[in-house]
Amino acid sequence: MARQDPALRPTTAGRAPSRWRRRLALVALPLALAAVPGAAAANAAAPTQHVTGLTGNPAATGPDRAVKPRGNPRAYKFLSRSKPTDLIARWNPCRPVSYRVNLARSGKGALKDVKAALQRVHQATGLRFAYRGTTDAVPFAMPGYSDDYPADTQLVIAWATPGKQSTQIPVDAGGLAGMGGSWWTAAYTRTGRAASRITGGFVVLNASMHLPAGFGLGDRTGWQGTRGQLLMHEIGHAVGLDHPTVADKQEIMSPTMSRKKAVWGAGDVNGLRGVGRSGGCLYDQDPTTEPAEPTAAGVSSLPHQVPADDRHEVRALP
Repeated sequence: MARQDPALRPTTAGRAPSRWRRRLALVALPLALAAVPGAAAANAAAPTQHVTGLTGNPAATGPDRAVKPRGNPRAYKFLSRSKPTDLIARWNPCRPVSYRVNLARSGKGALKDVKAALQRVHQATGLRFAYRGTTDAVPFAMPGYSDDYPADTQLVIAWATPGKQSTQIPVDAGGLAGMGGSWWTAAYTRTGRAASRITGGFVVLNASMHLPAGFGLGDRTGWQGTRGQLLMHEIGHAVGLDHPTVADKQEIMSPTMSRKKAVWGAGDVNGLRGVGRSGGCLYDQDPTTEPAEPTAAGVSSLPHQVPADDRHEVRALP
């Protein structure tokens, strides 16, 4: 089964609260993040897709791991878990996640923020990320664009103009700031237990939403949040986290961006730990019955469309 995360939307004065959109599909499920305007501003054999952070100092040097995370430590959820017995889908921590960035339609300094956001995810999970360069691929591409990942790439991060390059950012995107998600398939742990391994992921950001660069406080007016906060959120989906069921605006994985500094909340930290290195290597075959090396980095092509067989919207948090 695949999942996709709703988009993050900002809120503006005089407008109704922004909302997240979630689509559930048999093949893919993207999750989105919504931005909020400021007060003064107008587990199967077939691959599964899921769309939907450690808290620290948001300075350019990276999170300050000595700072105690704020928020509710229970405010996290795994993308692959519809019920407690479902397996937790995660990347194989014993292989680097290879990624490329489509910088077309991105703003100045975008690549720097992408790398800084991935560094924060690395610090929280122990996962390693290997930059392979730029790409023309656009996840869930519209006609005239390609969603074919290069052979050495498992994760693509791109920007799209509403209604133009990607179905994930529709023409009526409104406050939809970004979409993120991943695909997974069956695997095994070192002791032979059943597991779910993420084989590919994506992040698509709204190119028409111009957020401040970096990870500090967002603007006092206009769309709230920063590009760094948005990237941390959507990459969080790409590594296996969903929006938390426990409402807590301290969490980066909260479905609505705010002016807060982009630092992981206590719930984010626990969730990222759950999809990280602590789970151990993953294998394609049961290593207890036949010798096997940790699974190689698999690459999955993106589906061309996501059937919206279950769609609902949730009002943005204040």
